Amino acid sequence: MLPTLSDGDTVITTKPRVVHAGLIYVVNHSDLGLIIKRLDSFDSRGRARLAGDNPGSTPSAVMGTIETERFIGRARFAYGKSGFRKL
Repeated sequence: MLPTLSDGDTVITTKPRVVHAGLIYVVNHSDLGLIIKRLDSFDSRGRARLAGDNPGSTPSAVMGTIETERFIGRARFAYGKSGFRKL
């Protein structure tokens, strides 16, 4: 998620009631485990497409779509070398 998040950053999350495109979430991916990605869009069946902020991150086509029930938390704040910041 560079440049938004760096390795070692601590992320504070809240449980999402509703998920919205453009926001960052912690997701329990069936193949990749726990990941932090931005919700890019929804497909016609309501499944989420995820994307990383870094152009070199795993592409959406590789991650596939994911059910919104797998969203664990919405990333609200991060703390790391660059200080405390709102996401």
